[in-house]
Amino acid sequence: MWAWLILMVLPLIAQEPQKPYFDFSKAGSGFYGPGREVPDPAGLKTVRIGVLGPEKDAGGLQMRAGVRMALEEVNRRGGYKGIPFEMVFRPDDGPWGMAAKQVVDLAYEDNVWAIIGGLDGQRTHVAELVVSKAWVPVVTPTASDVSIDYANVPWVFRCAPADSNEAELLLDFVQKRGHKHVVALTEAQRDGETGFKRLQEAAARKNIQVDAHWQFPTSSPEAVVPRLAQIDSPDDLIVWGSPGPSIALLRAIRAAGIKIPVLGPSSLAGVDPADSLWIGELVVAAPYDLSRESAEARDFSARFKDLTGMPPTPIALLSYDAALLVAKTIDLAGLNRMRIRDELARMSYDGIVGKTQFNSLRGNIREAVMLTLRNGQWENLNK
Repeated sequence: MWAWLILMVLPLIAQEPQKPYFDFSKAGSGFYGPGREVPDPAGLKTVRIGVLGPEKDAGGLQMRAGVRMALEEVNRRGGYKGIPFEMVFRPDDGPWGMAAKQVVDLAYEDNVWAIIGGLDGQRTHVAELVVSKAWVPVVTPTASDVSIDYANVPWVFRCAPADSNEAELLLDFVQKRGHKHVVALTEAQRDGETGFKRLQEAAARKNIQVDAHWQFPTSSPEAVVPRLAQIDSPDDLIVWGSPGPSIALLRAIRAAGIKIPVLGPSSLAGVDPADSLWIGELVVAAPYDLSRESAEARDFSARFKDLTGMPPTPIALLSYDAALLVAKTIDLAGLNRMRIRDELARMSYDGIVGKTQFNSLRGNIREAVMLTLRNGQWENLNK
C-alpha cells in the first residue's frame, strides 16, 4: 500500500516547483567584528593602497598605470586630509600560492588600507582566503567570476559585471539570431572552467545545445585550431579565457581561414579596434559601453598614452575607477579598515565606466554591454 502511494505521489512532487527556504544570494553577511571605534593613526606620511597583479603581463601594466593615474589625480586635490596616497605594488606572478603570500605582506608588512586586485577569479579567490582573517578590503576591478561573491567573504568587492550575466547575454544573442549550433573554446585555467559552467547553466535555461567544447592551453592557444577546423560549419564560436591567450587564439583562428562569428566575455573587449579588418565578426559582452566615448574617457586615453606610450584597454579604465572608488571611500570612512569595508558595502559611485554599486554579496550590479566591432569601432547592439 505505502509503496503504491509513494509511486503515485513522487511524480507530482517532481513537477511541483520548489521555492528555496532561504535565498543566500540576496542576503550576504556583513562584518560583525570589532575595531570601528579606532581613530585615524597619527603621524602618517602616506596613505598606502596595495595593488596585487602580474608584474610583466600586459594586463598588470595596464592595471598599475590606471591605479597610478587615479592616485596622482587624488593627490593633486590634496590626498586624504593633506596626506598623499601611495601605491604599494606586490606581484602575484607564479603559482597560485604567491598571491596568498603577497596579500599577507600587503596587509601586515606594508599596512595598506585596501588592496586593488587581482585580475582574475583564481587570484581573487586566493586573496579572499587571506583577508577573511587579515581584515583588509580587496577591490577587484576586472575579475568577473560570480563564485567570488558566493564565497560570501565580506571583505572582497567585485567591480566587473558577473560572468553569469555575460554568459546570459551571449546566449541571448545566439537565440535572437535563431542559431542552433554553438562551439565553445575555453582556456585551461580556472576562469575558463567557471566561464564554461556559466555557459552550460545559461544554455540549459534557453534550450541551446553546445555541440562541442574544447580547452585551449594558456601558453599555446593555437593548438586547438586544427580540431576546430574539423567542425562542420557551426553558427557561433564562443571563446572564453584571459585576455592575452583569448586574443591570440582569435588571431590564430582567423589566420587559419575560419570565418565563424566569434562571441566572447569581457576579456575579448581588450582587442585593438584598429585590428577589425582581420578580426572578422566579433561580439563581446563588454564590462561597460566602449562605444560611448565621453570627454572624460577621451581625456583619460590621451593622458594614459602620454604616461605609458600605449592605448588603454578596459583593464586600465576599470582599475582607474576602482582606485578612485577606494579613495572616495577612505575620504568618507577615515583610516580604519572596518569602516572602509562598511562604506564600500553601501557605496554608489559613478565613474568613467559607469556606476559601481554592490549587492549584498558585494558584486557590482552593473550589467555587461553587448558590443560588436565594425569598421574599427565598437557598436552597441542594443541601440
